[in-house]
Amino acid sequence: MITIQTASSNNYEQLAEIWFKASIIAHNFIAQSYWQQNILAMQTQYLPNAEVYVAIANKQPVGFIALKNNCLVAIFIDPNFQGKGIGTQLLHYAKQLKSELTLQVYQKNKQAVQFYLQQGFIIVNETVDETTQQLEYVLRWNAPS
Repeated sequence: MITIQTASSNNYEQLAEIWFKASIIAHNFIAQSYWQQNILAMQTQYLPNAEVYVAIANKQPVGFIALKNNCLVAIFIDPNFQGKGIGTQLLHYAKQLKSELTLQVYQKNKQAVQFYLQQGFIIVNETVDETTQQLEYVLRWNAPS
């Protein structure tokens, strides 16, 4: 049974660890050192400055979604819990809160691109991530009117 709740600063260390573990698997086209160098920033800068919701299983965080206004800035699931619908649950939770969501995703992260397309997002633009020089898609979802 998964519950979703607002994250607190007590969760940030565990969430940064989930982000790291999932990132090195999903983004194997970027050096692992890049992710290692950004764990502390995730924990102390990015998460505290976002609207973060955490998925809890057996009293432990197993994934999270982070929003800034209508932008989905992160959704990461512990690799041991992937493929169990937790990402879909988190995304549905965010869709209940917002009438529009945008996000950027690496084009090489084909599994994530497919996930977002299946969840009703559409590709609206292409960009380059300045820090990694990787091509990204910009995707948008709008609530049905």
